[in-house]
Amino acid sequence: MKIDISTLCEYASENAGKLTIVNTFDTITASKLPWRAYFHFVAKIDFEDNQQDYSNVRMVIVKADDMQEKLFEVRGTYKKTDGAEKMNIVAGLKGLLFNSPGEYKYQVLFDDDIVVDHSFRLILEDGK
Repeated sequence: MKIDISTLCEYASENAGKLTIVNTFDTITASKLPWRAYFHFVAKIDFEDNQQDYSNVRMVIVKADDMQEKLFEVRGTYKKTDGAEKMNIVAGLKGLLFNSPGEYKYQVLFDDDIVVDHSFRLILEDGK
């Protein structure tokens, strides 16, 4: 399994397997706290050499220094279809509430295996 793309961006969409990704970033700048953020997360996963038979998929955003502090979580089922070697994930996150600055992680897990572990930061406008 290989991650071809993993990024946060202002906007993303998928059409017939093709991704449109606009304005990628790894830092969110907030003018005050708490902060409501609006962004997309995009990942392109290549399953070509994967031998696992996964049944569940989960996406979470956690505080990097306290993995129990979840800002976002969504769960679903997964069944690999014959010939499916790539998967595009496009997640629109609207109004996600951040209460503190620091490093965060966007993770995609298949069963309990972390497949995507993308770090990003939230800072205050004055750089703290």
